[in-house]
Amino acid sequence: MKKIKGIAWEQVRDELMSNPDVQAAYEAEERKERLQAMLAEWRNHAGLTRSQVAERMGVTPPTVSRMESNVIRASIETLARYARACGVKHPQITL
Repeated sequence: MKKIKGIAWEQVRDELMSNPDVQAAYEAEERKERLQAMLAEWRNHAGLTRSQVAERMGVTPPTVSRMESNVIRASIETLARYARACGVKHPQITL
């Protein structure tokens, strides 16, 4: 049986991250995850369900669910409406 030598994850990661396209995609995904977490935090802090946020925004609950799961497609105005629906007066978005 032939023995296979493994490669350390750190080495693979470093090689991948040296590619500017990979690094940009990684950073974009991190921003998306932070924004999704922020939306959930706003809604949870307000003690609201997705249905309640949807009602306050004047949209359907599936629209809010889609927005939360695919936040990068949401416009700035839609994000601002979401924030207002959650009672956030001056949202601080750090991406």
